[in-house]
Amino acid sequence: MSGVVPEKARLQPVDEGELHEKTLTSLAPYRDQDGRIYTIWATLAHHQEALRRFILFGNHVLGKNTLPLSSRELMILRIAVRARAAYEWDQHVRIARRAGLTDDTILAAATGDWDGLEELDRVLLSATDSLLDRQGVDDELWDRLTAHLSTEQVIDVLYTVGQYLTIATVINTLGVQVEGDLALPLPEPTEKKEEAA
Repeated sequence: MSGVVPEKARLQPVDEGELHEKTLTSLAPYRDQDGRIYTIWATLAHHQEALRRFILFGNHVLGKNTLPLSSRELMILRIAVRARAAYEWDQHVRIARRAGLTDDTILAAATGDWDGLEELDRVLLSATDSLLDRQGVDDELWDRLTAHLSTEQVIDVLYTVGQYLTIATVINTLGVQVEGDLALPLPEPTEKKEEAA
């Protein structure tokens, strides 16, 4: 799996002055340190009604997810690398660092070098790859997931992969550009790491 990424934006972000008040309210938490709406959301604002609904789901995945924050971020970073979604990678490197993850851990998870990671993270990353490749998991991986996670957490694994694959698809198709320099270079994708039980 790898994305086809245009070199420049196919859709320019919508100017804030053109947004409905309801949209501005929905986007209030999604501003950078200078108060600007993040490019991904300003780009999706070309369809404001859909954006507001999408944000409701995204708020669960990003803010109320039952998975450990650091584990969720490792999953998202793996998706970003495999999809070649630089914008997603950049944003979530920054979030992962704030969650206390080191660059070595970020790169290990993203590239498939999982040997030094916690067992839970290895299982979640194996599930992430399986969901990206096959849109499901086999019985052995299901058993490993359910040995570590509650039913709610397993469902949040599915929602997390689905949400961030959707975002990667948007980024790559619309050409959403990184805001400034990458926090960490986007590593080249590597062969999928097969995880033994």
